[in-house]
Amino acid sequence: MSAQPLLSRLTRRGRLMAKRSCDRRGHAFAHGRFLFRTPTAWEYAAAVAGGSDPAAQRWLGWLPGSVVAEPMRAEAMRVVPGTGPEWTTPDPHSVDVVAIDLAAGRCAGLVSVHAGEDGGPETGGYLAPGYRGRGFGRELFAAGLVLAHGHLGLARVRAGAEVGNVASGRSLAAAGLRRVSGPPRYTLPDGRVCQAWWFQHDVPWPDRCEGPPASWLG
Repeated sequence: MSAQPLLSRLTRRGRLMAKRSCDRRGHAFAHGRFLFRTPTAWEYAAAVAGGSDPAAQRWLGWLPGSVVAEPMRAEAMRVVPGTGPEWTTPDPHSVDVVAIDLAAGRCAGLVSVHAGEDGGPETGGYLAPGYRGRGFGRELFAAGLVLAHGHLGLARVRAGAEVGNVASGRSLAAAGLRRVSGPPRYTLPDGRVCQAWWFQHDVPWPDRCEGPPASWLG
């Protein structure tokens, strides 16, 4: 292998790792411990792997084809942030950013703003094993609010949590969302119907960034 392709990849990685602002190709912002950024294809694979373990799937309920099984799960989670080709979201109704732990050099989770069952904007996310139970859920959901209010121009965003998912409910409240009324049930991707808690956050003056807009928001 010639030195030039290697240099090109290292330069690209350095540029991605240093990216801290939004442009037409993606969103990027720092919040708390993490850098939140539109992922590369490999970063997205690492983030999906981080939510594919049984403990996470107890609450996420993805379709079987979306869950990464071992040993591919462990391999994907070893992805070095800043590597991989550009990624195109498979869901046009969701804006996803991966949480990157720069100090550890790994992908720590994912948070999104997406269209809810009623078409209104919702935020949600998850953390990889090793980042759960350490108070990082607050940072994750607060980043979802930053994305919604400061980047996508949304004055209001909601979030749902399954009744009984106390850790998620506490993290949403700690991030500043308040409990509100809502549909008593919602359906997970795998078809499981759950009882729901609902949370909401409002700001009077939302803003849009230089990043790509969410086409489904109009």
